[in-house]
Amino acid sequence: MEITTDVRSSGVYVIGTVGMHRWTNSDGTWRAHGVHLALMDGPQRLAVCALEIAGTLAAEELGAAQAEAIEPWAATVRCLAIAAQLRQSLDTARGLLTKAELARGCGDPVDEGIAQELFTMATASELEEAGSGSDYKLAPLAQLIAHRLERLVGAELRKALALAPDPGRAPVHSAWALPGWPGTPRASLVQTLARGLLEGWADVRDLRDPLVTWAVHDAGLTRTEVQQTTSVSRTTINRLLER
Repeated sequence: MEITTDVRSSGVYVIGTVGMHRWTNSDGTWRAHGVHLALMDGPQRLAVCALEIAGTLAAEELGAAQAEAIEPWAATVRCLAIAAQLRQSLDTARGLLTKAELARGCGDPVDEGIAQELFTMATASELEEAGSGSDYKLAPLAQLIAHRLERLVGAELRKALALAPDPGRAPVHSAWALPGWPGTPRASLVQTLARGLLEGWADVRDLRDPLVTWAVHDAGLTRTEVQQTTSVSRTTINRLLER
């Protein structure tokens, strides 16, 4: 992956700086020579990596090697970053849902600020479906928003899983971390990847039973076709279809 020193408006790339940097750990802070890398999506930092090493040439070579090593993961990291942003919106929607349900239960109008935030988050179809002209229908609107965001989070997790390389063949250096506030501990990128991929796998796994049932009952595939396509045992397929 190309290393640059300039922020770009779009695209996934790496910004690298070589020289004297400040380093911090639990023992204190010091200055030493090394390379700082940032995996970028346009102007947004997706992940950062700081490696202490003497010598400009050695630092440049190390930076280039790490940029190349992270490239297979770039699309997956981007998907997980999008999922994290969607989760923040989902948390907001769930909080607004709780407040709207409390207002509905008490028979009180929803606070104007809460209502406006829901209107801002909602799509036109959600507004129409919820009939949200009434204060007392804002809880259904919040529920629709939350359901949409849940689906979007799941879609990004599944996409991250589909785009991920073989972890055994594309190791991620332990120095890669998520961006954070200066002076605060940063979350490990490799652990974030592991959690995200496991969530994506679990989401796909949960789709197996309804998908097998739909494929046979609605799409007209035979049980043999399902078994050959998925490698799911015939016993399991029969059990799912006989529920």
